[in-house]
Amino acid sequence: MSVVIDDLVGCTAVAVNLQQLRAARLEGAMCAGTAPTQTMTRVDQALRAVLDL
Repeated sequence: MSVVIDDLVGCTAVAVNLQQLRAARLEGAMCAGTAPTQTMTRVDQALRAVLDL
């Protein structure tokens, strides 16, 4: 499940294995801004589908 995000920086959010997501993996990351509500809604829907919620 993936969501293309091109509002701030051209990228794709992919929820492959959420167990591997650790705060340490994001160390050194920089905030590029705030994504619009409609983009975050698509991300939310993708995560809900992956997590079967």
